[in-house]
Amino acid sequence: MNAKLTWKQRILVGFVMAVAFLLVLGSNLLDRRHFSTVQNTIESMYGDRVVVQDYIYQLRIYLHDRELEVSGDDSTVKDNESYGQITTILDDFAATELTREEATFLKRLRRQFSSLRSYDLSTVDREDAKSKMLGHIQSTKTTLDALEEIQIEESGHLTEISEKSLSVNVMLSQLEIAFLIIIGVSILVLAFQPIRTLYPIH
Repeated sequence: MNAKLTWKQRILVGFVMAVAFLLVLGSNLLDRRHFSTVQNTIESMYGDRVVVQDYIYQLRIYLHDRELEVSGDDSTVKDNESYGQITTILDDFAATELTREEATFLKRLRRQFSSLRSYDLSTVDREDAKSKMLGHIQSTKTTLDALEEIQIEESGHLTEISEKSLSVNVMLSQLEIAFLIIIGVSILVLAFQPIRTLYPIH
């Protein structure tokens, strides 16, 4: 016995299938969006935080070398070649994605490294010059400390964003699976029990 569906029933079935398709499509688009967010945060974590930590480490080494030279008996600080490398590091640092606070500290850091070259230890009052230069180095280290704190905070923030996106992805995936199961069962019911389910006419 062949079962026929009324136009109203056919429209209802088509509407249900269309809604199911749109919900699955929307879920897929949200999944892609969240995966893109995770990918961007991972790239930012490396390019804007891990690499910057290495920049800060190199700047600390430079300052440590200057401290050793100032504390020694040599009246000159041989930093011409090293300072060229520092300028490159600062430029690379500036090319990363900076927070507003980070940009402010970086500008201060540029001024501090530039001023560091102006100290002359060959003056008559060398001890006073040494004391001032060591104080300036310590001040520059404080700025580096502030920048390092920002890296830690921003890394934590990026990690939090990634974890939230992954959690939402997991939830959406579970809802999508549940919804697909419901659709599958509904289709089976429609396929094997059309008369009882939709009350077709003969």
